[in-house]
Amino acid sequence: MDVVQRYWMLELIAFWEGQINTKPLMSALGLTRQSVSQLLKSYQTEYPDALMYDTGLKAYQITDHFIPHFINQTVDEYFDWLHYGNTPVFPNTSTASNQYRIQALARFVSPHVMRPLLKAVKEKTAVDCEYLSVSSSDPQGRLLYPHSFVKTAGRWHVRAYCDMRKHYLDFVLSRFQHVDYDGKTAVHTEQQDTLWNTQVTLILAPDSRLTDKQKHVLENDYGMTDGQLHITTRAALVKYTLDDLQIKTKMLEANPQAQQLVCVNYTDIKQWLYD
Repeated sequence: MDVVQRYWMLELIAFWEGQINTKPLMSALGLTRQSVSQLLKSYQTEYPDALMYDTGLKAYQITDHFIPHFINQTVDEYFDWLHYGNTPVFPNTSTASNQYRIQALARFVSPHVMRPLLKAVKEKTAVDCEYLSVSSSDPQGRLLYPHSFVKTAGRWHVRAYCDMRKHYLDFVLSRFQHVDYDGKTAVHTEQQDTLWNTQVTLILAPDSRLTDKQKHVLENDYGMTDGQLHITTRAALVKYTLDDLQIKTKMLEANPQAQQLVCVNYTDIKQWLYD
């Protein structure tokens, strides 16, 4: 891993977690403490005033002058590294590429929102927040106990127990107006979230109105067995999974080629759609 990738790792952790010290960099980069200390010094030489050492926390905190130079500042980038260990390759700009990927519209997620949420999920504690839902014209104050982050339909949610609603709900990260770390220990955790812990199998098949040749094409596209595709997901994510696959359950498209796939065990899974 070259120095650019090491700087990327340093910025990624500092930006989303608000601070950085030698331990996570030693683990992520496979370097000795001495090498990581030298990396931090080198970064500070390149970008003065970006980081300030806090003797109480024994960590470098980002300052108001911190400006990322190597990360793209999307939460996808952080979670791709956190969960999958993905690190970017910084190619020579003169290198031609014959690959192109359409980029989804990014939903802005503030690091000031993420930092207390990440800490609460890790420590199984609460956050105080203001959240603006589509159905409300003004932000509502809530006490949440978050336990998991979910990417669906091109946006990130946090799954949390809402003390106001007395129920586990999904909250879109880009709709938080303000989040403060509360620290109250969670009683309602991931273990008590029934929908989260219930496994549901979706059985998908080509729309019956398609011709046999059209059905065969779809069976080949999705690697189906006996004309069906079985997808196991969490009950809390059934609707999101179907939405991501563009499978309608309330009505069929007039054109079966537009519909393509249908859920053949709708009766079994409909209870998870409208909970």
